[in-house]
Amino acid sequence: MRAYDKKAWEAFRAQIIELDGGKCVRCARGPSDGVVLQVHHKKYRPGRPLWDYPTGQCETLCSGCHARQHGIIRPSVGWECVGFHDLEDLIGHCELCGTSIRYVFLVQIAGWPSLEVGEICCDNLTSTKSATGHMESLRRFESRRKRFIGSRRWTLAQEGLPTLTQKAIQLVIVPLDGMYRLAANGVTGQKTFASIQAAKSEAFDQLESGKLRDYLVRIGKLAA
Repeated sequence: MRAYDKKAWEAFRAQIIELDGGKCVRCARGPSDGVVLQVHHKKYRPGRPLWDYPTGQCETLCSGCHARQHGIIRPSVGWECVGFHDLEDLIGHCELCGTSIRYVFLVQIAGWPSLEVGEICCDNLTSTKSATGHMESLRRFESRRKRFIGSRRWTLAQEGLPTLTQKAIQLVIVPLDGMYRLAANGVTGQKTFASIQAAKSEAFDQLESGKLRDYLVRIGKLAA
């Protein structure tokens, strides 16, 4: 599932509204008139990111004109999930049911504005279990990360530094000027972390993805 680049979409949305003078192209009203401005895609292309359109294929409409453009009744099925975004806290709201959400699924259907919804509404709209399956995989990943960070395999080296060895890769958390860096097989990375836990979290991500192993093999610090 593609990541939903919320910043890219917001930047594109702002660009279209600016090009249209900050007003609805149909009724010429704007935020000062109490309306909400939205971006209307004149023609959707399945699977294409919403921000990856020529500006000439999009226009600014107020929510009322946008609704009239697409009809009155929003389709309850036939939607496509085109992206995913983690807000990192319960600060979002499902645009379909109003539930507070952390994980946002972007869905779209031809002739209607896109929606940011939670996993249940996403599966209902798309008639699939893709969002639920994605979340189950994500929760398993987060559970594995939590167990890795709290593992008893982390011990203290003679220098008092947290260390762990996994599949011939020796990890060491190295303090530096009140921050921490991650070292692997004697190679210290440049990225700094505010806490030991954050450094362990990064170590898990690098091990889980295989990127750390590939890097160490490439520089001759680990046998292939």
